[in-house]
Amino acid sequence: MKKDLIELIDSQKEIEEKFHPFNGGMGTSFERISDVPEFQSWIQEIKLELQEIYDRTHDTFVWETVNLCGKRLDGFTEKKYFLELSGKLQAIRKHIDKYYPEEKDVSRLLELQGGAFQVKKKPLIFISHSSKNKAHVAKIAELLRSINLSPRRDIFCSSLPGYGIPNGANIFDFLRERFLNYDLHIIFVHSPEYYESAVSLNEMGAAWVLKSNATSLLLPGFDFPGMKGVIGSDSIAIKLDGDHAEVKDRLNQLRRELETEFDISDNEDIIWEEARDKFIREINDPALGKQDNITPASIAVTEEMKQLLKKVAAVPEGQILIDADWESGTYIQIGSEVVAKEYPDRRQYAIWDEALNACLRAKYIERKSNAICVITNAGYKVIE
Repeated sequence: MKKDLIELIDSQKEIEEKFHPFNGGMGTSFERISDVPEFQSWIQEIKLELQEIYDRTHDTFVWETVNLCGKRLDGFTEKKYFLELSGKLQAIRKHIDKYYPEEKDVSRLLELQGGAFQVKKKPLIFISHSSKNKAHVAKIAELLRSINLSPRRDIFCSSLPGYGIPNGANIFDFLRERFLNYDLHIIFVHSPEYYESAVSLNEMGAAWVLKSNATSLLLPGFDFPGMKGVIGSDSIAIKLDGDHAEVKDRLNQLRRELETEFDISDNEDIIWEEARDKFIREINDPALGKQDNITPASIAVTEEMKQLLKKVAAVPEGQILIDADWESGTYIQIGSEVVAKEYPDRRQYAIWDEALNACLRAKYIERKSNAICVITNAGYKVIE
C-alpha cells in the first residue's frame, strides 16, 4: 500500500543509524548493517511492497530496486550499497503517484453508496483459528495458495511463518489496522480448541461488528451444534469431514467467491481440482491432528540439525537469514556464510531446509521475521 511504502522509505534515516564498525582484518575497518535484525526486517518489507508494485506495473526501475533489495551483503561495501538503495527509494518516493495512480485519482477509489462516499478497500483473507490447530490451518493456507493467493499479500494467519505479524509490531495495533483498512474475508476454523481461546472469540466478535465476509470451516470431529457465539450453528459452514460431494461443492463455491473478491480470472480448473482433492484427503488424515501436539521432546535431533545449530551458535548474533535472489533462488545464510542455496545444488539446499524446519518445530530456533530466525536457549543446550 502507498502509505506503508512511504512510511518505510521515510524511516531509512533511522535504519541508517544502525550501521556499526566492522573489522575487515589486516587493519581495515568498515561499516556494517546486514547483521542487524531491524535492517533485515526493513529491507524485506521494502522488497515486499516493491514486488507488489512490479506485479501490477512491470516497471523496470522498480524491478532493479527489488533485485538490489535481494543482493547478498558481505560487510565490506554495505555503506555504498545503502547509499545506492536510498537513492533509488527516494526516486520512487518522489514519483510515488506514478505507482499508485488509483490512489491519486480519488474518483476511481470512491464509490457512491447510500449518499456517502466510501473508500474502496483492498481485500484480505484473515484466518481466525486456534494456534493448537496449526497443522490443519497450514493445509487451509496451502489450498488458498492454489488459486494464486499470496501468503504475504493476500492472507493473514498469525501462527504460520510468512503469513503473520512482522517482527517488532504490536499485535493489537497490527490486527486493528487490518480490520479497519482492509476488506476482510474471515475464515473461521471451528474446533473445540477454538472456543477455548479468548483471542479467537474476540476475533469472531470483531468480525461480526464490522460485518466482514465470512466462511466457517468445521475441522474433522467438530459438529454444527458446537458452534457458539455470534457465528452460530445457523450460519452457513463447511463441515470438512462431511459428505464428500457436498464438501467438494462448498469448496468450489468458496473458490469462486474468493476469485471474485480478489479479481482473479486466470486459474486452471485442473490445478484447483487436484489441490482441492488433496486438501480433503489430508485434512481428514487422523495423523494431522497429532502434528498439532508435537513437542520438542518428541522430535529426534538429527546430525544435520546439530550441524545447523552449531553454525548458528558460532556467530555472535545467533541468527539465520533466509532470502532469495535471481542467481541462487532461496538461500540460507549464517553470519557471512551462505550454507545452502536452491540453485545450482537443490539437493543440498533441501537437506539444510529440512534441518531448519525441524529445528523450528522443536523450538530450537524461532522466527523473528519472514527472513530472520534466531537460535533459542533450548537450541544452545542441544549442542552443549
